[in-house]
Amino acid sequence: MDLIMGEKFGRWGVNVSHLQFADDTIVFLQSRSDYLLNLKRILRCFELSSSLTINFHKSCIVRVRKNEAIEACWVDLFKCRKVTLPLQYLGLPFGNR
Repeated sequence: MDLIMGEKFGRWGVNVSHLQFADDTIVFLQSRSDYLLNLKRILRCFELSSSLTINFHKSCIVRVRKNEAIEACWVDLFKCRKVTLPLQYLGLPFGNR
C-alpha cells in the first residue's frame, strides 16, 4: 500500500519519506499528483483523529526540480507558500548540495 513514496538520496539511494524535529515535519515526495493527494488525505485524517489543526499558512512547499505548473497546483491544494532553495531551517542552511 504505497500511499506516498519518498525520494532517494545519497550514494546508496536511501529512501527518505519524512524527517521530524520537535513539532516540525519535513515530507519528501516523488513528484506524482496521487502521492500529493494522498498526503493531503493523510494529514486530514490526522487532524480529525487528533483534534489538532495543521496550520498550512505556516507551511511551505520546496521543489528541487522546478516545474511552475506543478508548483502552482501544490500550493493551491495545500494553501501554503512556495519557497526556493537554499533556505534557512532552524537557523541552519538547507540547500541543494
